[in-house]
Amino acid sequence: MSDFLQHWQLNTKPFEATWDTRFYYRSPQHQEALDRLLYLASEKTMNLGMLTGDIGCGKTITSAVLAHSLDPCAFIVVRCENSGFSFDELLQSMLWQLDPEADQLPDGKFGRCEHLKTLCENAAERGRHVIVLLDEAQDMPEDTLRQLGMLTNFNGDGRPLLTLLLIGQPPLRRLVNCNQAIQQRIGLRFHLMPLPESATANYVEHRLKAAGHPDGTIFEAEALLHLHHFSRGIPREINRTAKLSLEHAWASGDERVSAQTLHDVACDLYRQDQLLGMSTALSCAT
Repeated sequence: MSDFLQHWQLNTKPFEATWDTRFYYRSPQHQEALDRLLYLASEKTMNLGMLTGDIGCGKTITSAVLAHSLDPCAFIVVRCENSGFSFDELLQSMLWQLDPEADQLPDGKFGRCEHLKTLCENAAERGRHVIVLLDEAQDMPEDTLRQLGMLTNFNGDGRPLLTLLLIGQPPLRRLVNCNQAIQQRIGLRFHLMPLPESATANYVEHRLKAAGHPDGTIFEAEALLHLHHFSRGIPREINRTAKLSLEHAWASGDERVSAQTLHDVACDLYRQDQLLGMSTALSCAT
């Protein structure tokens, strides 16, 4: 790997599938999403927020940047990375994160809800507000969503003791719209879209610079046009295609990633995806 990094003048690989906040690209819409979420947190009175977007558009890393941006003296961030569980299971996760030294949790849903309220009250007395990030919320059972709404009734001196942020793919919006009580409690919502063509080039340059490259100009201009076309501006797809293109160009001894290299890699990925889709369809049919 050191040869690869030296070849491209990098300190680390720039397109890995990690939520490293150093690589967060603040496109206008991602910055707006982050600003709105920071406002949601700072208000401490909005009960529920919702961040949606298609697969790979940057929801998780945006919420990670949000968590890193909040002052730990003023906020406690609780993260449920997969919300497709029962209410009691999510409740247990919240309690263990808020009280990791507890030997055991109270028995029963009522006892655990009361314990959560007590922990939130204790945090409020110390000037800290609890923020709960619920990722992959589109997989949440309807009953779980309904019961989570009860947590927004926790208050101290007339102010909410915690704020919930639902993070998920577009089906989350349909799930929420089917629950009038939850829909009415959502104080803020934002939907992330794929990047436009100009932002794709800036995104690639930003990640290369964050990885140590002096100016981020490893990809030829035409290659970046191909990259946007094949990825449709979806950051996760940009990462996947750009990563393989860098490796292919390095193995070939190229000094830059050409349009032809990008095209060849993207076409190969497309064929693999098509074969995978056919294989999945066949296994489902049988």
